This record gives sequence, structure tokens and C-alpha cells, in this order.
Amino acid sequence: MSMICSVLGITPAQIAAIRRTPALASYLATHADTAHMGPDGAPGLSSALGPIGPVFDLQKTWHILHYLFTGDVGPGAPPSDALIAGEELGEDLGYGPPRLHDVDPTRAFAAFLSLYNLQPRLDLAEMRRAGVYAVPRGAHIGEREEAALREDVAVSLEDLRDYVDAVAGKRNGLLIWLS
Repeated sequence: MSMICSVLGITPAQIAAIRRTPALASYLATHADTAHMGPDGAPGLSSALGPIGPVFDLQKTWHILHYLFTGDVGPGAPPSDALIAGEELGEDLGYGPPRLHDVDPTRAFAAFLSLYNLQPRLDLAEMRRAGVYAVPRGAHIGEREEAALREDVAVSLEDLRDYVDAVAGKRNGLLIWLS
């Protein structure tokens, strides 16, 4: 089973509703794939939170990006550690509860991402030694596999940058969880 990071843009009204009823964070994280379809997809959710936008999934590249952003496999300093930090709300989903980022931390993360340059830091041997999830293990990774992983990470970064920038541009926040 893979450890996947999901990111969801949420409005200030949704942030307030989740803070009032923290169980909504877990419910949203476990039903987000159907919640954006409307009230028929996740009964009760739309009435509590209103329309839910699409979820952005980083798949397994999230931990590589987190390591590149922070230089560590664990928590770092804001805003670089946004993928594993934030206000924990709701139930543990197996890898911790969903984490909420208000409007200002989301804008700070978007600004960080806009300036971040991936290529100089992508050292697969170093990441393997550090225990970064999703970096292939083994004695040797071929050039083709390394190039494919670099491309996946670059695309994930670009897509994350675009998603978070759009959310921040609307003055919204983020709900992030691992599943």
C-alpha cells in the first residue's frame, strides 16, 4: 500500500466549519473524491461545507518534495513543511489526522513554491540514505529510472505550484492529509 498525500483547497467559511466541527476534516478527507460531485456524492457534507473543489493528489512524490523543501524527512520550518505540518483536526487516517492551513500560511506556501528551484537539490543517493519514502531502493538505479523519477518529481512540483497558487489567489486555505 502506498502513502499518498492529498491537498484540497478550502474556503474561509469551510475552514471555520471544520474548526467548529473537527470531525468534518476526517470526513472530508475520506470522502473528498466523491464530495466534489455535489450532495449526492457525499450526503450531509455539502450542507455543512458547501461545494467542494477537486482534490490534488501528489501520489508518492510528496515525501520527495517535502525532503527537497526542508532538507529533512521530518518536520521543518514553515512554509517549507506545509505537506506534513499544519493544524491537526479530526481523526487519525492511518498516517495522522488531516492538517489545516489557514489563508495566510497557504499564501506563504504559494510564495515559497513560486521561488523554489528543484533541480539543484535532487540527489537520489542522498535521499535514499536519508530514508525518503518513494525513492527506489537497491544497489543501483539505472539512468532511465532516475530520469523518469526526476521527471515525475518535476511535474508534481509544477502541478502543486499551480494548484496552491490558484487556491492562494482566491484567498482560500488548504486541507492536507496522508492516506
